[in-house]
Amino acid sequence: MRNIKTWLMYTLAATGVLIPIKYALGDEPAVAASEQADYKPGNPIYDRWEKYYNLVSMQPAKAEKVLLELTELSPNDPNVWKSLAYLQINLNKPDDALVSIRRAEQLLPQDEQLKLQQAYLLAQQKKTAEAIEVFQGLATSSNQEVADKAQQAVQNLGRAVNKPTFRDIYIAPSYESRFNAFILPVKVRMGKNFNGGRVQLYGFANLNRDSKSKSGINISPNLINIIDDNVFILGVGANYQPWLKLPIRLYAEVGGRYDLIDRLEENQYPPKVRSKFRESVVLGAAGYQAWEANPSAETRTLFNDYFTDLYGNIGTYSREDYNVIADFTLRSGVYAYRGDTGKVQIYGKLRGLADSKAFFYNNLIEGGAGLSWQPFNYQPLKLQVERLWGHYYRSVPASTSKNYNNTHIQLVYFNEF
Repeated sequence: MRNIKTWLMYTLAATGVLIPIKYALGDEPAVAASEQADYKPGNPIYDRWEKYYNLVSMQPAKAEKVLLELTELSPNDPNVWKSLAYLQINLNKPDDALVSIRRAEQLLPQDEQLKLQQAYLLAQQKKTAEAIEVFQGLATSSNQEVADKAQQAVQNLGRAVNKPTFRDIYIAPSYESRFNAFILPVKVRMGKNFNGGRVQLYGFANLNRDSKSKSGINISPNLINIIDDNVFILGVGANYQPWLKLPIRLYAEVGGRYDLIDRLEENQYPPKVRSKFRESVVLGAAGYQAWEANPSAETRTLFNDYFTDLYGNIGTYSREDYNVIADFTLRSGVYAYRGDTGKVQIYGKLRGLADSKAFFYNNLIEGGAGLSWQPFNYQPLKLQVERLWGHYYRSVPASTSKNYNNTHIQLVYFNEF
């Protein structure tokens, strides 16, 4: 754990607006149009509506076909198009749903809820500029609820465009059972995008602190214990994405660091506390890639809604005399739940760590199982609980076992603001 920096995922692009479409749509539209007031059993429109309601819960694909028939029989009924859009969203057919919403909006041009729904669908399909235009038109609505949603959406959609400037924060407090320690990494960046975001220049503040590390001239050598860096760094950085199709960024960060605990100079006798102020230089490359099956709502099960993601970082650090450290993590699992109250993932995890100076704590392989819960849809907060078993594959001190187990509990928050 020591010497490991948690790098912000530079390649993570925002995936759309941060309000669930289903909430915007509300309950399924009722079929109460005035033109249907005289419909009775035997009328083809009445019969199809009845058939639709009998099918929609258990056989949504067949229910969609019935609504498509209704669009031919009753093309000027906005309830037909609204019901069709709602169903197509549940069937994971955003393109078709957008067509249906637009037809409904043509029939009810003053209906702001329909405009809101249209904007959400545009955002979901990464048509960010179009979505922002619609949301901005609704941001001054006299309906305060609509205005609030539109204003929030405009703010959130800013994450999906390459703005001239950016600001972000990463906080990931965790508990590690093998150290019986709490660890707090925090990183804040503010900077500017160039060349469509391929180049970023920024200033940053970085904090790492844990609850157990001890070091100092008055501490017995057998009590000295360093878990994390325990440092505050202030500096400037730059990163560059060389290949548009590869989610890899090269980075460099230069600044000044301040030790939060007394650290001893290496190979000094008698012991001497080193200066708390030192330079900090970090160079490296980082990447992140995710893959998801993303089945439709109709076909989604525990066994086909799977995902895999891979994170890697290779860096060299001045504070470690330019030791080169490589860190790779692979997760693969399934979504146990995806709904209105967030997402739950169950996964297996494999992590490997290596360095150029053969420090045992930087040379390990570990694996295990984990559970991740994102309690709020489209909010960047996630709780992770993992049970891991590891092995140091370099020589270890006599007091340290080459094998270990660890319960890792972490709350992760990453947000652009």
